[in-house]
Amino acid sequence: MDEINQLILNTEQRAAAIAKLFQLIQMDTEIIEQYRANGMDDAHVKQYVEIRQNNLQKLNDLLDVPKLNIHLTFDKAA
Repeated sequence: MDEINQLILNTEQRAAAIAKLFQLIQMDTEIIEQYRANGMDDAHVKQYVEIRQNNLQKLNDLLDVPKLNIHLTFDKAA
């Protein structure tokens, strides 16, 4: 029973982390789009692109479950 409780806790923690990463990636994308819409594509934008890429990698790692095949793409990549 303890193993099941630990699995549920791990699953809930993973789900919370995945949800938070989706929010962060969305915010990063919106910020990048706003900068670029204002004609700015400087070091600040590069920093947000790198942050978004790191968040995408973390999300990918969390979604890397041996029996699932998940592929994420951007509808409109910033």
